[in-house]
Amino acid sequence: MILSEQTFTISVNVKELLTEFIPKLAREYVQMRGAQEELKGTELRLTLDISGGIYSYTIKDGVNFEVKEGAIENPQVYVSFPLESMSKMADMKNIDMLIGLQKQLSRKKFDLLCDLKGTSVFRIKHSDDTTSEITATFNGTDKPRVVLRLSMEDANLISSGKDSPVNLFMSGRMKIEGDMAFAMKTQPLFTP
Repeated sequence: MILSEQTFTISVNVKELLTEFIPKLAREYVQMRGAQEELKGTELRLTLDISGGIYSYTIKDGVNFEVKEGAIENPQVYVSFPLESMSKMADMKNIDMLIGLQKQLSRKKFDLLCDLKGTSVFRIKHSDDTTSEITATFNGTDKPRVVLRLSMEDANLISSGKDSPVNLFMSGRMKIEGDMAFAMKTQPLFTP
């Protein structure tokens, strides 16, 4: 059996996943990419709201994570989704979806996150025909608003850098409803 084809399950609780595992993995990605220098002097504030359980991150210089339960003031990114969606995405093959921004964080993306204002709603369809809805609000601004519909397979292609939102939209594999200009502004967040 080829090792890359093996599947295994990790058993962690939500708090451990969000406060220990994901920050450690994201920090390692930044260090592997050698992006520490370009991220010096940055501070990214991110809040995750998972069915009312709130975890906040202050990420300094791309690698120093302060994690706390509860809200923080003025996060650049506020992401909310139901716990059921998290369990579907916490599968190892989808773990990149949970750390995508930190994994690919560059100075250019950091600057965009600081300036972006609006809300993106991702409706991701799973192979079992259920849908996960993830809402990302940038800099506390609800509008403009855009809804992006795509499959989990295509979402994984985006988060791994193997495809782009523009290609998926042009091929009809991703549907966009709402403010198209705002959707285009967010596109650089999802490209390597």
